[in-house]
Amino acid sequence: MKINLLIDDKEKTFSIPFVPARKLREALALRKETNFSDIDPEGLDKMVAYVVDLYKNQFTIDDVYDGIASSELIPTITDTIGEVINGKQSQKNE
Repeated sequence: MKINLLIDDKEKTFSIPFVPARKLREALALRKETNFSDIDPEGLDKMVAYVVDLYKNQFTIDDVYDGIASSELIPTITDTIGEVINGKQSQKNE
């Protein structure tokens, strides 16, 4: 899995070669408790924190908020959660 963020005006790509089964459990719980059609700031923070933790803190929550276009934040999070749940990468990241 990969994620691209703009950090210090440079695009940086972060990847993880292995997703532990525990992250699947967390993704399922997160998906169940989140209303994706009406996300509040606290829910968004929780999802971004999940992505940061998934990538083993290679970047920060602020790096995500400041390094990705607003129009791409929710799709990136949902794609990430979907990749963990479905066990395969989306076409966007291949």
